[in-house]
Amino acid sequence: MKYARVVPLLAVTIFVMAALPLLAALYLVQDALRTSLDLGFNPQMVRTLDHASENLRTLGRLDPEQRATYRAQFDEVEELKHVYSDPELVKQSILESLRLYFGVGLGAALLLSIAVATLLSRRIARIHAHNVAALSRERDQVRYLQEMASWQELAKMLAHEIKNPLTPIEVLVTSLSKAYLGKSQPDFLAHLEQTKLMISEELSHLKATVNKFSEFARLPQVQLADADLVDVVRRQIAAMPELVDRAEFVVNASPAKILVKLDVTLFRQALANLVRNGLEANPDRRVRFDITMERAADGVLLRVGNDGALVDAGIAPRMFDPYIASKSGKDNMGLGLAIVKKIVLEHGGEIHYAPRGENPEFVISLPAVAT
Repeated sequence: MKYARVVPLLAVTIFVMAALPLLAALYLVQDALRTSLDLGFNPQMVRTLDHASENLRTLGRLDPEQRATYRAQFDEVEELKHVYSDPELVKQSILESLRLYFGVGLGAALLLSIAVATLLSRRIARIHAHNVAALSRERDQVRYLQEMASWQELAKMLAHEIKNPLTPIEVLVTSLSKAYLGKSQPDFLAHLEQTKLMISEELSHLKATVNKFSEFARLPQVQLADADLVDVVRRQIAAMPELVDRAEFVVNASPAKILVKLDVTLFRQALANLVRNGLEANPDRRVRFDITMERAADGVLLRVGNDGALVDAGIAPRMFDPYIASKSGKDNMGLGLAIVKKIVLEHGGEIHYAPRGENPEFVISLPAVAT
């Protein structure tokens, strides 16, 4: 909630909490006071006071010696009769005093509530600032540890991939010295040619490894444009003829044309990586891929499933991290799904692994283009 909305809400809350009890008490006291005054002031009392006034006048004339006393009593009765003749003046005077009293009480309660709320708000703000600072430090530490873990994983991967071809190259070079001393010239030349071919093969693998890491590091920024997702998927399938013997594709789309914002080149690379990932996970069989596209309430869904083996449960939570692979091999660097996720995220979408029954499936969500 924004600060500009919190302040008025807090002020209203303080006013209601302070004012409601006092206003209720004021209403009840006023009602009780009116009832009491109404019961006390009545016409019979006025008539009784009138008779008392007449009696005092008469007594004053009959007993001149006590006239001063009767006069004082008469004045008191007349004053009381004046009050009982117009009780609204008394009511108004008492009620005004009552309102003033409760008004002062309400003001004091509001000031006290504001002071308490201010102190509590400052304390809460200090605690919140302390917690935010602590969380920020912990987040920075976690980020640093995650980055260090990623670099360690990268260093381990690079060391492994570079060491693999260097070891046989070292052995081959060492064997050349022995072959030169122990073999005839024709045999040595044949051995040299064989060594050259083997070293060339290992160097080619080393170069391919470096190129794959370089490709991952230099993925271009997406250039989005309106495109038909269904057409892009069908074109990518047609552009992979080398997979005909190993893969079968079943494509379903509803509707037949779905517009999205795409960088067609990069997105086709992401689709190709998903297909190759499915084939690498099932190296000894033909794989059927079921690709469906549909509109959803908040965008477009692209499902890429196959009838192969499920991803190992121990790897599934980290399967989109770089250098994580379920299959070992020279060509499996664990970068394919990391590239797919990066491309999807830069399209403003999301990707997650959602097995359907006994079969693996990847679900990509993309923002739709209004038609």
